[in-house]
Amino acid sequence: MNKILKTSALAATLLLAGCAKSGGDSHGALVVSIEPQRAVLSALAEPGTDIVTLMSRGANPETFEPTLAQRASLDDAAIYFATGALPFEENIRSAAGNLRFIDTSAGINPVYGTHSHAHGHAHDEHEGEHHHHEGEPDPHFWTSVEGTRVMARNMADALIAQDPENAEKYRARLSKLESRIDSVDTEVRTRFDGAHRKAFAVWHPSLSYFAREYGLKQVVVGQESKEMSVRQLRDVIESAKADSVEVFFFQKEYDSRQAESINREIGSRLVTIDPLDADWASQLIKIADELAR
Repeated sequence: MNKILKTSALAATLLLAGCAKSGGDSHGALVVSIEPQRAVLSALAEPGTDIVTLMSRGANPETFEPTLAQRASLDDAAIYFATGALPFEENIRSAAGNLRFIDTSAGINPVYGTHSHAHGHAHDEHEGEHHHHEGEPDPHFWTSVEGTRVMARNMADALIAQDPENAEKYRARLSKLESRIDSVDTEVRTRFDGAHRKAFAVWHPSLSYFAREYGLKQVVVGQESKEMSVRQLRDVIESAKADSVEVFFFQKEYDSRQAESINREIGSRLVTIDPLDADWASQLIKIADELAR
């Protein structure tokens, strides 16, 4: 019932937002796919701008599908800021009509292979910097400092193009936001100063860009929607132990029963994170804190 009510409320919000005043002399909401985008866009847009997040909290971004009401409501939006990496966004793009569709991942150096390999292996995120491209690009660029920085610049460019009269205001806000992003980067790097390169386990490969950015190794142990076989479980545990994994990051939207069992076998600490939290800075610092312990 709660999910139905939330979906109905979101659809109503989108419909009302289409008639509201937005930044610059444009009407309609600014729509984003996920909460971290909303936080970044809020720091850049004109005060009072309607910003609507399409995906509800707790949803899986790789399986989420907007309702028909949400899709229809996008017709009245001023701009849709997509991550450029999630499956449902392509369907929106193909039916976008006159909607301005902005890919906020444009310019990102993708990490490849994290979503095409069999789970239960250690994936060295430095592989993403080479020309060996296996599988689809990892979509989770927003879980890194550089990804957030690129997103902010793409959003600022789109806002300036939409509202050139306020270009200097957008540039000033971008400069302030970039200072904040640099500060987060410094905080994270300070925690890793002098520390040896660490591996960590994660149920879903949501920290690929973070791992690449700070020279870490991400060991993916989850199967998401299906139970692992006895052999797969053994391989996962052996891989994590071989990499001296001390921390196992887990996302609350997944079933924790098997994760808790694997965590006990590895002998690691199970830490819940939320890569879709609007407070992206606190999430990155929390992850760094746990790894630096």
